[in-house]
Amino acid sequence: MIIVLKQEAKNEDVTRIEQGVKEKGLEAHISKGENQTIIGLVGDTTKVDPESIEVDPAVEKVMHVSEPYKLANRAFHPEDSVIDVGGVKIGGGHLAVIAGPCSVESKEQVIEIAKAAKAAGANLLRGGAFKPRTSPYAFQG
Repeated sequence: MIIVLKQEAKNEDVTRIEQGVKEKGLEAHISKGENQTIIGLVGDTTKVDPESIEVDPAVEKVMHVSEPYKLANRAFHPEDSVIDVGGVKIGGGHLAVIAGPCSVESKEQVIEIAKAAKAAGANLLRGGAFKPRTSPYAFQG
């Protein structure tokens, strides 16, 4: 569930709503954008009545988020995320080329592949320690 606050919402409003969310046994993830603040509710929201939150004068609307990856969802976190990895920026218009072996077999192999990847334009190196599956729940180890 996502609470979208009105543009004129004050810090005291955010604190009050966050406290109410925590009293319901949920986590509140606050995302302050340039124009609006969004509070993402993480936990079992099935017993939360959206109308009881929408009556707050600082609240513009309350939305249910049914798709997965709520914490990475643009509705919850509208700003671009930029991550710095050893001086290489990823996200927010920065392109990172990451290359490397599917599985690391030796130091020599990694060095050889690192040189080839850099020559081909990669700016980050990766190496697999095991064969990942499409779901983190499919890990066999």
